[in-house]
Amino acid sequence: MRIVQLRRWALALMACPLAAAAADTTVTVTLLEGPTTLIRGVTRYALAEGVRLQSGDILEVGDKGLAEMEFSDGVALALGPKTRVLAVSVPHGKPAPGDFYVTQGALKFSGVKQGARLRVLTPLFTLQPVEGTVVLALGSKEGSVFVEGGEARLAGRGTRGSAPVRLKSGDFYTGDESKGGVAGRPSPAFIDALPKVFLDPLPSRMARYKDRQVQPRPLEAVKYAEVETWLKAPPEIRRRMPARFKPRAADPAFRAALVENLKFHPEWDPILFPEKYEPKEPATGSAAAAPPRPAVQR
Repeated sequence: MRIVQLRRWALALMACPLAAAAADTTVTVTLLEGPTTLIRGVTRYALAEGVRLQSGDILEVGDKGLAEMEFSDGVALALGPKTRVLAVSVPHGKPAPGDFYVTQGALKFSGVKQGARLRVLTPLFTLQPVEGTVVLALGSKEGSVFVEGGEARLAGRGTRGSAPVRLKSGDFYTGDESKGGVAGRPSPAFIDALPKVFLDPLPSRMARYKDRQVQPRPLEAVKYAEVETWLKAPPEIRRRMPARFKPRAADPAFRAALVENLKFHPEWDPILFPEKYEPKEPATGSAAAAPPRPAVQR
């Protein structure tokens, strides 16, 4: 009996590292059509299949491009043409959330399971895919969400105040900054505007890159215009940018653009003009220099 227990403990200990490894979640680019730019740190890269996404990465899909990323837990995320997305945080381990900030374009999540803790932040609303397959299309003034199957939640402007809107299978939401509504089916215009690959199940190519990583090819340091959208994003996004892009402030052209647009990102002021935030020296006037009065004798 004691030998059997020892064997069970030994097997349990051997399984622990495997369980820990299985819990780690990675996000890998598994499909690319057309050029897609990756901004990592302060450098622009040419994205390639096999690259693993990191927190802070910015992806910009070309005008006729397509990119698909697969999570090791089975979730797939496709980006349509002209999509611009910042990976605010990339999942690493089951408890970690995955937050993506999107300014334009089209996305499709599939294979989302309960407890995935995914969020898509946009200038119009926040989308939380809860389960199943969800499609998002975002324009300059209007956004749409279609729940192909499963469930999603919406919160923010245009979603009946602060109360989240629950979307179930087949629901189609369209809204702008001030209002929005839910219909029982997607509009023909919405379907026609989607990439054709979005109309079918997303292909899985994770097996090709499961055991190997590909490094992106560096191009050049970013220019102000290439990251202007993110520097002028809502406060919760743009406040992260000074620490990241501070090295580029040494470039005269980048610095000049920062100064010119300072009202859109005032958090750069202490970095551009640190002398304004140095401690003030105490005044040294005649009153401060006068000797103390002698005590009165009684």
